[in-house]
Amino acid sequence: MKKILIPLIILATFTIQIPSIAKESTTTPWEVKINKNKKEQEKTFILNPFWEEYNDELLNGYIQEALENNFDIKIAKSRVKQSEAILGTVNAQRLPQLSVNPSIYPFKTISRWTGKYGSGNHLYFPLLLNWELDIFGKLSDKVKSSKYSTKISNEDLNIVKLSVASEITASYFNIILTDALIKNYSELVQNADETIKLKRQLYDGGIISYDSLYTVEYEKVTYQKELNSLLKQKEVLLHQFAILRGISPQGNKEIERVQAESLNFPFSVDENISSDLIFQRPDVLQAELGIKKAALDVRVAKKMFLPTINLNEMVGFESIEASRIFNWESTVYQLGAGLLLDLYTGGYKISYLKYNKEVAIEKLHQYNNVLLNAFCEAENALSSLRADYNSYTDFKDTLDKSEHFHRVTNIRYTHGTGNKIDELDARRKVLINENAMYSAKISALCDTVDIYKSLGSSIK
Repeated sequence: MKKILIPLIILATFTIQIPSIAKESTTTPWEVKINKNKKEQEKTFILNPFWEEYNDELLNGYIQEALENNFDIKIAKSRVKQSEAILGTVNAQRLPQLSVNPSIYPFKTISRWTGKYGSGNHLYFPLLLNWELDIFGKLSDKVKSSKYSTKISNEDLNIVKLSVASEITASYFNIILTDALIKNYSELVQNADETIKLKRQLYDGGIISYDSLYTVEYEKVTYQKELNSLLKQKEVLLHQFAILRGISPQGNKEIERVQAESLNFPFSVDENISSDLIFQRPDVLQAELGIKKAALDVRVAKKMFLPTINLNEMVGFESIEASRIFNWESTVYQLGAGLLLDLYTGGYKISYLKYNKEVAIEKLHQYNNVLLNAFCEAENALSSLRADYNSYTDFKDTLDKSEHFHRVTNIRYTHGTGNKIDELDARRKVLINENAMYSAKISALCDTVDIYKSLGSSIK
């Protein structure tokens, strides 16, 4: 018992002073403090299935497929398991370490009486126990820091899930838009061909000038060029859509989707949305966790200046004869404690403390930067939605008027008071206005996706 108390008495005679790094800096001192008494309830991110608000079962199925098969999500899940495994290794340091160390030491002696040589083997079979006593909370702080690392990895996973769900939704809408535009541009090319044939007959008869014919021919070239670009864009979108769902783009050229007319807005443009929702974002929560982890790392670095106390125990057998190694007479037992205090490390601990303080300051700046970007993304998405939705309603009104005009020209042509060229021109205007209306509608829908993403998957 006296042997155990001796290191503790020695420890009580030491006064450990931790140098203050903040005083050496020319800037304003910055101190990381952790309130041990008051524990705030940590916020957790829950991915809200915002895609269900669009009332499209096909879209819901694609997102569920992506959440299960997307490789970025699988990589993020693997990193979570890695951080959990590292937490296990750190937590294991708080437990006693048990080992066995059998050994043999050959020896040779000479008798002082007879002068003859003798030899033998000194046999050891000890069971060793080493336990670092966490009196100053060094190991517990390391465990807490590692737990924050695991939580940060979980938020990484949430960030990837939210990003993938948003990309799938936006890609799905853009594929639908491409379908509608390809259909209309194909009709525009056919319409221009038919108009060119009629105008060429009039030009050959000397009824119209070449300018009128050339204008339609140029429009056809423009329509065809846009159609080719859309066909290329459709292939790219389908390939990206397949990769987001974790499948090969080969053999997945067609997917089921609804028509552009059946797409609905998930909420009203006049919806009252609170900016406080950005604090639900996983990257904001991750930045908060980064500050807390950095604060703990500073405390761990400070406690490195304190001594380490170990409890050592050895139980085993010791004998010079193999036949007697496991006899009770050969049993040995030792129990003791030791104190280790580094007197000089070349400035390593001071530099390590400086490093962790700077990391903590960096995490604080990073948190502010994340908040500013979050506000900016939310404001940009809301502004874009208002502008695109207004464009959508304007183009929708224009489309209604052009459709009415097309019906009038069709009636005139049917009753012989109009001509086919005017009816074709009116139809082209309908298709062009419809393309503009579809583009504005899909842009507004993608803006709603950006709003959900910028506010952490929920607007309530």
